[in-house]
Amino acid sequence: MLKNFWWPIEFSEAITREPKPLRVMGKAFWAYRQTNGQAVIMRDLDMAARRPLGAVRVEGDDLVAQNGRRYASDGSAGETYALAYPTQDRYGWCFVFFGDLPESERIPIPHLPYIEDTATYKVVHGNFEWNVHYARALENGVDAAHTPFVHGGAFGNPDEPEIEDYQVESTETSAMATIHLKPTPAKGLWSRIYTSKKRDTVVRTVVGWWMPNISILEVHLPMGTLMIYNAHVPVDDMKTVSKYIGLRTFFKGSWADGNMHQRVIKIFKQDQKVVEAQRPEILPYDLGAELHVRSDAIQIAFRKTRQRFFDRGWGLYPRGKAQDDIEIPSPYRLALRQDAARLESMAA
Repeated sequence: MLKNFWWPIEFSEAITREPKPLRVMGKAFWAYRQTNGQAVIMRDLDMAARRPLGAVRVEGDDLVAQNGRRYASDGSAGETYALAYPTQDRYGWCFVFFGDLPESERIPIPHLPYIEDTATYKVVHGNFEWNVHYARALENGVDAAHTPFVHGGAFGNPDEPEIEDYQVESTETSAMATIHLKPTPAKGLWSRIYTSKKRDTVVRTVVGWWMPNISILEVHLPMGTLMIYNAHVPVDDMKTVSKYIGLRTFFKGSWADGNMHQRVIKIFKQDQKVVEAQRPEILPYDLGAELHVRSDAIQIAFRKTRQRFFDRGWGLYPRGKAQDDIEIPSPYRLALRQDAARLESMAA
């Protein structure tokens, strides 16, 4: 896992004034909102006592531990502290900056096209929990090669599974690709809908990812466009919650929301058995450790980008070290240490 990125970890509406327990990257956190609506994400751990905060409550803008100690929104609490992290609400998710870079040096939250265009798209959101590493979940979400075999009947055709060569358009922290898939013959209600519309010989499909944990699947169907954005939240090394936001330009009445959820969950469940069976469970550091084919170009781009940030020293948990021994760094603690050092030098 990587530090020094903005990680979307929860839906914004799920964080309220009532403290909410979260588990991310193998660590326990409390989430709540200040009186001005700003989200606070704080470790459930007193760093001096090395004990959880216990049953907590919110008073004003502070988190009050079971023993009565008050922790400010930056985690400070007199002679002790709990680690807290900057947050931003964007796109319906709460993003948390896990790392210690100063604000001027941070990679910004990515621009996600269309996701806030509620005039054009009907939006739904939900969760899917599976026993996979978050990077495996992300790679699965952009893998075109498996689509005809695993999702045949949805937007791939197992009778014509060939994937054309495609171009990957990359930036330092993202990649997108457009792939044309052969559709299967429509059945049932869909076949009646298609009779009034031109049946394309291919389904234009766009897949992409943004560091550190967001993917998109965009499918252009005869009746309109379907998009699924996923924030793949690592609960720990072996469990991920994919927090999806689904957008559609067709059947925009609320009566169709249930069907949209069913279709998204169906896609996840079709993938689940395959991805959970992958070995090794955690994505290898070495790109050559697994066999790749031409249609894996966008996954390879993700692995190369991810490795580049590991090489920069942004890996959160060094190989060979237990996660319990390492805390996620916070820019608030760095700023407090720098302030203390300045005061000490002035006193000298």
